[in-house]
Amino acid sequence: MSKDEKGSPQFAKMQVVPDLKGTTIGKFANERIKMGSEVHTDAYQAYRKPLSAKYWHKYAVFDADTNMLKWLHTVIGNSKSFVLGTFHGLGKKHLQRYLDEYCYRFNRRHKKDEIFDRLLFAVTQSTSLRFSDLIA
Repeated sequence: MSKDEKGSPQFAKMQVVPDLKGTTIGKFANERIKMGSEVHTDAYQAYRKPLSAKYWHKYAVFDADTNMLKWLHTVIGNSKSFVLGTFHGLGKKHLQRYLDEYCYRFNRRHKKDEIFDRLLFAVTQSTSLRFSDLIA
């Protein structure tokens, strides 16, 4: 999640990962985060090595009495509400697609007048999905 100068969230990207091992985190970071970016995390040990090599990694032991991860928790909580309120459940097979839709809406929340045109463009560029792909 990227934040503006005031610390408010601007853009979010969520990806399902198989585990929280350092190699998995490093691969995700290399694919998704621009080298040299400032990355803030809690002090989870597996984040340290993969993030220290190419990023300015700032971490601290999580303290629930502070606003340390306030926006992260807000975005995650809103994504859970979105999925459970819209789809009334969650299947592993389509989890990444649910998260992609949430992030698509979140990242365009300030551009509501453009959302239909952008969605129409995205639909015309996507591949077809058969019903059997959804249920199998």
